[in-house]
Formats: sequence, structure tokens, C-alpha cells
Amino acid sequence: MKILSSFKKFLWIVLLYVPFFSFARGKNELVKNGHWIYDALAAVSMEEGRLDFTDRSPLSVGEILFFLDEAEYSSLSSAGKLQYDRIKNYCSQESFEFGPDFIKLGFEVELNAEGYYKQNDDDDLEWNYGRYDKGDFLYIPVKIEGADYFTMMFEGKLALNKNTKEDNDNFLSVPLAADEIDINFPDTGYFSTSHNFTENAALTFQIGRGASDFTRSLTGSIVQSRYFTGSSYLELGFYTPNFRYSMNVNQFNVDKYLYSHEINFRFFKKLQFTARESLLVFAPMELRYLNPWTIYHGFAAWRDYGSNESNTCDYLALKLAYTPVKFLRLYGEFAMTQFQTVYETSNFKDDTTPNGLAFQGGIESFVPCNDGYFHFWLEGTYTDAYMYIKESPDWSMVRNYRENLGDTKYVFYEWIGTPFGPDTVSGKLSIEYEKPAKWSLGASYLLKACGKNSGTKIFKNLGWHEGNEYVIDDSDDGKKNRENWIFPDSDSQGSDEAKKRQKASTPSGTNEYVNVVSLRGTFSPKENITFVFQPSYTFIINYNNESGRNENGFEVAFAANIKIL
Repeated sequence: MKILSSFKKFLWIVLLYVPFFSFARGKNELVKNGHWIYDALAAVSMEEGRLDFTDRSPLSVGEILFFLDEAEYSSLSSAGKLQYDRIKNYCSQESFEFGPDFIKLGFEVELNAEGYYKQNDDDDLEWNYGRYDKGDFLYIPVKIEGADYFTMMFEGKLALNKNTKEDNDNFLSVPLAADEIDINFPDTGYFSTSHNFTENAALTFQIGRGASDFTRSLTGSIVQSRYFTGSSYLELGFYTPNFRYSMNVNQFNVDKYLYSHEINFRFFKKLQFTARESLLVFAPMELRYLNPWTIYHGFAAWRDYGSNESNTCDYLALKLAYTPVKFLRLYGEFAMTQFQTVYETSNFKDDTTPNGLAFQGGIESFVPCNDGYFHFWLEGTYTDAYMYIKESPDWSMVRNYRENLGDTKYVFYEWIGTPFGPDTVSGKLSIEYEKPAKWSLGASYLLKACGKNSGTKIFKNLGWHEGNEYVIDDSDDGKKNRENWIFPDSDSQGSDEAKKRQKASTPSGTNEYVNVVSLRGTFSPKENITFVFQPSYTFIINYNNESGRNENGFEVAFAANIKIL
């Protein structure tokens, strides 16, 4: 009781004597991926027939304003001006802060009251409105800002854990039992700083934890998407209007690091080219890979971690985007974890290493109409049967984790790129009309052809999770692990079976066809209140790659988002 009384006295002193103010967002605050601001930036830039580097995320407030200033306000439509003003208002929005002049402690408070219903309440169908969409019941980002020099932030929350969000009998966003609460927060937290050398050149640095988008996409980038969550990262970047460089280190799990460097070029404000080279290493962090300007492939790292296995995965990604006319964006991505050249296939005929290639392309348009936009978006993806997959799950392009409460035996697996995983061909069409900050109504259709390696099926009954190395060696357990792993291996599977697996084409095995039709409506009676209604219907042919097994079901989600502070 004495401790509680002392705490109350301290709280009253803080409330009475420490000044409380509202301050605009600092330029180093990051806007997380999936935020509406990235759609708004795309609408404004497309309306002028130009491209910029705001199609990646998260970005700082300073970088967002840097590229927004390229827009000619007077030339925008009424809808474009609304979006421009919304972005400006958000970046200058005042949050509740207190402290001395230089250092401020601030926070925001957001309530997400949601309800869900699913017709098919067994394990046959996953939620369309799943754990990535369901909001945190009480969301409280807390930040420390040092003027415009740095920002530190973490996301406090009262929310369902991921196990509960995926449960078929989950109907509310409110935790109703202790084992439903997410105690693993924050999922996102960071330190962010920057320095402007001139008005047109800046250096940025961030270290934190959270998801990143290689590019803004409809279904998730094949290179790195917002569906790859919870990884810790370090990023050093430099940007100008027409050039951007970044060096990044991502930690998947213990002793599993992805080292990347990326360059972006913009030509005539209409054409954008991006190249990223990465190296995944299943080993402790090494200084040699932190060289900001090198070629990872030149290290020949696959020779350094044992005689039998490589412990590494090389990763190459390319992107091209173009705006041929106003209101239209064309884009394409290519990613590769492995490619067998003609020389290799001709001279090493016993080798069973498969290709790992992925492609993604899309066309997007924002058309102004009556203070709003028609938004059309069509996107397709293709992933090889062994894209992201290597000789062991330990150095495949996947992160795994478990919750501390609820069913802790349930393991989550997340590919670095598309959530559809390898061995999948997909297409999605989305059509929407939106009056910014007022209401929107849209519909979408998703079609996927999924092979037997798609999604995260290959990890089922594998017994591989965080803290549990998947040893592949000459021991009895190592041989068993090798046999259970899907990657072609002539020693454990025989040369004929390994060659057969190597030649698997997407989608492999019995094809599973997934059809999802969704409607989505939003309504904002006030600036700080938004209601969302999303019904959807799923029909699957050859469910789980079982010939003749069909599943279908209807679900609906309702959400009320209220920004309290």
C-alpha cells in the first residue's frame, strides 16, 4: 500500500508540475507500412504522372514531406488537394507530449473495437481477415523525441495474441481470458535519426524491430513484404530526389541474419529502377558483411561454414516501375534465391539443385472523380516450387516464432516475401471508390493456383521452431531430418526422386485452386473515427492439394477505429 501511495504522489507531481503540450510529429518518426498515407502519396504522384521513392516503407515523416513537396498543389484535382492536405495535416498532427524543450515524451491512444464471424468454424479455412488485419484493442504508441534530431518509439498495446487471432472461434478483438493476451509486445519499436546535408540530400539511420515493404503492392511484395513481421533490423540510408541507397541487416532468428544493400534510380520522374543484393547466413553476425559497398557473392560464403552444407542463401531482387501517362503506374519485380545456368546443368548433370525464381507485376490507376478517386489495381505473382527454400529450413528465407501464452506449441512461419510462399501462381483484382477521409466502397477477387510446396505446408510436422536447429548430418537424427525436408537430395531420396523434385513446375502436384471474393466499405463520421465492414466468401477446389476435396465458407468482419489522443 505504501508503494501504491508513493506512486500516486509521484503521478500527481508529474501532472501538476511537468508541462504538457501538443507538438507536431518529428521528422524522424516512422510511418509504418500499410498506413493510408502511402496510398495517398501514390494517388498524388500518379495524378501528376510521376514516380518517387515513397513506394517503400516504413518511411520517416521527413522523407515523406521531402517527396510530397515535388507536387504542384495548384495542378491537382480537388481529390488530389484533399489527399495532399491530409498528408500535410498528418505530418504536422499534434500528439500529447510533455517534458523539457529538447526532450519530449509523447503518446497516442487508439481503440479498435472489432467483431468477426466465420461460417466454416473448423480448421478447414483460415480467416481472410486474419492476424495481419485484426487490430489491437488498445493501441498506445509511446515515443521520445529529441527535437528534430531523433525519435524513439515502441508500440504499447492491450491485444489478442496471434494464436487467438487465428482461432476459428475468435469473435472479438477484446481479450476475454489471460491466455488470450499478447504479452510479447512491442512488435514494432525503433530509434530513428537523420541529417540533411543540403535541401536535396539526407542521411538516415534506424535500428529497431518491425515489418518492411520492398515496394507497395496489392498482395505483398515477393522480395520483402509487410507479412514478414517481428524481425529486428538496422538500416543506413542516403537519399536525393533521383537516387537512394540503403544498407540493411535483418535478424530472422538467433544466429540467422540477412545482409542487404540496395540502390534506387529515378529517371525523368517517370521511370524507377531498383536493385537489391542480399546474403542470408545461418551463423553469428560478422563484420565483413557490414561493408556498405561490396558484392556479397564475391565472399563465396557458401564455402565457409562446413564441408557438407552451405549455411547461406544468396538473394537478388530487381524492380522496375513506370508511369507512361497520368493516373497510371506499371511495375514489375524479380527475385531469385537460386538459378542453375546452362553451364551448370551441362557440366554437373548429377546435381539436383532446383531453381528459385519469382516474378510479380501489376497495373494501378487512381482516377479523380467528384472529390474522390476510382482506384483500379490488378496484380499477378509467380513463385517457383523451391523459391525461398534451401538445403535446410535453417537457411531458407523464412522466420519462425511462437507465442508465450495460449497454445505455445503452435509455430508461426513467415516467408520474407509473398505470404503465398513458393509454388504459387496468383492474380488479384481490386476496384474501389474513395472519398478521402469520408467513405469508401470496394470489391476484390483473388485467384490462386497452389502447389504442394505453397504457403507454409512444407513445415507441417517438421518439428522445426525457434531455438531448435534443424541439424542435417550423418547422425541418425540428421539423416531423418534430411529425409523429411522437401529440398531435392540424391543421398537421402535417390537420384531419380531427387531429379523428379528438381524438375517440379509451379504449381506442383495436385493443384489447389483458391477463390476469394471480398467487399469492403469504410465510413468516417469524424476525423478520428472510422468504421469498417468487410464480408468475404472463399471457395477452394482440391483443398490442401487433395483431389476432389472442396471447401467453402462465408465470413464477415466489423471494426470501429477510434483515435482518442
